[in-house]
Amino acid sequence: MYRLGTDVGGTFTDGVLLDESTGTIKVSKVSSTPKNPAIGTIESMERFGVPLEEVAFLVHGTTVVINALIEGKGARTALVTTKGFRDVLEIGRSNRTDMYNALYRRPRSLIPRRLCFEVQERILADGSVFVALDPETLDSLADRLKAEAIESVAVCLLNAYANPVHETLIGNVLRERMPWATVSLSHLITRRYYEFERTSTTVQNAYVMPVVQGYLRSLEEEVTKRRFSSDVQIMQSNGGIMTSSIAREMPIAMVESGPSAGAIGGAQLAGMIGYKNVITYDMGGTTAKSAIIREGLPETTEQYIVEGRPILLPVVDMREIGAGGGSIAWIDEAGALHVGPQSSGAEPGPACYMRGGKEPTVTDANLQRAILDPEYFLGGKMEISPEMGRDAIKKIAGYFDLSIDEAAYGITKIVNINMAGLLQSMTVKRGYDPRAFALVAFGGAGPIHASAIARELAIPTIIIPPFPGVFSAWGMLMADMRHDFSQTYLKPMPEVDFDTVNGMYRGLQARVMDIFEREKIRGKDIVVSYDMDLRYSGQEHTLRIQAPAVIGTDDRPALERAFDALHLKVYGHNAPEEPKEIVSLSATGIAKVRKPVLELITEGSAEPAKDAFLGSRKVYTGDGSYEDFGIYRRDLLLAGNMITGPALVEEDTATTVVETGQACSVDRYGNLIITESQEGI
Repeated sequence: MYRLGTDVGGTFTDGVLLDESTGTIKVSKVSSTPKNPAIGTIESMERFGVPLEEVAFLVHGTTVVINALIEGKGARTALVTTKGFRDVLEIGRSNRTDMYNALYRRPRSLIPRRLCFEVQERILADGSVFVALDPETLDSLADRLKAEAIESVAVCLLNAYANPVHETLIGNVLRERMPWATVSLSHLITRRYYEFERTSTTVQNAYVMPVVQGYLRSLEEEVTKRRFSSDVQIMQSNGGIMTSSIAREMPIAMVESGPSAGAIGGAQLAGMIGYKNVITYDMGGTTAKSAIIREGLPETTEQYIVEGRPILLPVVDMREIGAGGGSIAWIDEAGALHVGPQSSGAEPGPACYMRGGKEPTVTDANLQRAILDPEYFLGGKMEISPEMGRDAIKKIAGYFDLSIDEAAYGITKIVNINMAGLLQSMTVKRGYDPRAFALVAFGGAGPIHASAIARELAIPTIIIPPFPGVFSAWGMLMADMRHDFSQTYLKPMPEVDFDTVNGMYRGLQARVMDIFEREKIRGKDIVVSYDMDLRYSGQEHTLRIQAPAVIGTDDRPALERAFDALHLKVYGHNAPEEPKEIVSLSATGIAKVRKPVLELITEGSAEPAKDAFLGSRKVYTGDGSYEDFGIYRRDLLLAGNMITGPALVEEDTATTVVETGQACSVDRYGNLIITESQEGI
């Protein structure tokens, strides 16, 4: 039997097939199909030549949600909220997040004000009903929604997190009166009290729900035609997976589907080879993304921002910039050269792809510098044109009166600086020393730029995993099934009723177990952990600490000490004498899946295998200089082999650059481990 992971990116769709009987891994990489991503997904599967009826496990990551939100291509959506709170999306937090940007514009609301409807009801913060909802008024509400040709409805009432009875009633009526429309109820997505963030999350979920349901339906139909008989698993932003039936109800949990898989894969891989603290660096065709792994676990955040709109759900804490192989080089009005965030994407792609692209990109620049071999692009499976790439770069070279090679070098230099800034924002600006981390680099373009970026930040070790160009798809095979639920419980610590807390934890646990039961996961395979968010009284932000499954009054001092210690670790100071308060409670359920076992490769000597060395070629290194880079085929390298830079290690899905003064060794799993050699130091 086989296990299959597929990842839809902005430029390419990747596939990884694991033969469970032998441990052998096969990979595929095809151009993405933005108009219907399912087409590229099926094509990536069919490249393996294995019938889907022999695939026991299929997990899928997609950019459908993030693309719909960024491009504004979701459904016609309406908001239903409590009377007097129609303008919650417009008011937001009444802040300016980019206060020093003179050109700052507030994010556009996904729902115009005229499609925000109010209902007469009021539930208090303690969950008691102050103004009952009249069911008869809901018929006229449904009529107004139908008159506006609404396709999806977001329902977010003021204190529904404390008591969802009115939201449930509205949902039942709308589903009955408008069976063609999708309905998102805030209490089923998040039960935290932040009014604006909760509304924003519910609206974004509703906005993408019809798009995602159509996409998943298309994908399921295609795999069913090919006799796939199990549930399709979908990668979540929290680093876990869920069945496609659950994903239809909460598509917003897929907002960073593919990138989170890369972070999970990086954490698993690093742990296997003895690294607990790593930075993951994923550079694909459109963006570059980074996450921090500390003590073997990816850092997560409880709030994520897309186009200025908050999403109040657990997400692997990543930052990304528009810097990928397809990022376009351009000159601004002041005559300065920039790279990205605009991208050529999959259509038309970089100029060298011969699909109509005319603008110079990072891929064109790497091809011009001779880092990429036009005869071996995607293992020789894709024809590209150095001449077309060169013609695109000419406009940059002509403007600055440079040689084409120097212009190409300038493009790669700028994108390296941009990405070094990305990694600095994840480390130095958070108080982390990048020298204390290893860098796990992957994505189709990541291994090209990783050595230069690591040198810029003095990161001592770079890890390039096998098949780095499809590593996120491999990471999906390493992800466990996971579901997170939270609920607001705002109380000063001295006033906490621990019987109430334990009751709320049991309620959260029941929600977790209900989801797993719908996914046909047995209870004995599920582990549920509990957390609570605390803060010093008067603070706005919280920190999350672990809580026991059953809490008593005797646990209060230990919980407070744990919070004080975490506050000191995160912020560099604490105030143990200050009163503290609980803000929310959380439960996380994880069902372990069987992980792929990494294959050991053949042992060799400390010298590169003779068959792996293909010769050398001159690579442009700036200031009119060219250096001879040794060329190696990665699949012919043996464990223990050493390579001294400058060198290029080529494989089907990526090219790895080893800079002058760096050394590269091959470990027993086939990872490339790059460090500064003594000469480089």
